[in-house]
Amino acid sequence: AELARDVADAAGRPVIVAGSVGPTGELLQPLGAMSYDDAVAAFAEQAEGLKAGGADLFWIETMSAPDEIRAAIEAAGKVGMDYVYTASFDTAGRTMMGLMPGDLPAVAHDCAHHASGFGANCGVGASDLLVSILAMTEKDPQSVVVAKANCGIPVFKGAKVEYSGTPELMAQYAHLAID
Repeated sequence: AELARDVADAAGRPVIVAGSVGPTGELLQPLGAMSYDDAVAAFAEQAEGLKAGGADLFWIETMSAPDEIRAAIEAAGKVGMDYVYTASFDTAGRTMMGLMPGDLPAVAHDCAHHASGFGANCGVGASDLLVSILAMTEKDPQSVVVAKANCGIPVFKGAKVEYSGTPELMAQYAHLAID
């Protein structure tokens, strides 16, 4: 965050620095061992460090469970940071914990600290991500929606990793996402 803040400050124009955080890697109770409060504490520790380093925004990404998203949101509120949250959806149109894209906007509705935006990231590629984004904008057309696709699924070809997406495909995706 410190390096990003230095670069942002030298830009000669306003630049927002977003500090990224992903899932804990644990299932929250009752499905796993981690309590909700422990998840909030883990996210708050990261948010404090990012804020101290100069991040303006807590960027919560690649999430799959509503309770874990809410824990990260609560942590952002505890340290006084605005936030964006995104989830990763698979080819079945759900996160690995069963959250559907159309349900994502409501995850933060009961939280005291409201989102600067929400959306989808990663997943299996640009086309599936656009389907997820359309479901979100149908449910909440007034909000800021983030479309942050990856370039497909990595595939080993010999000794190197290749992605199914191409620069041309990603350019088309960017135009479609804007529309």
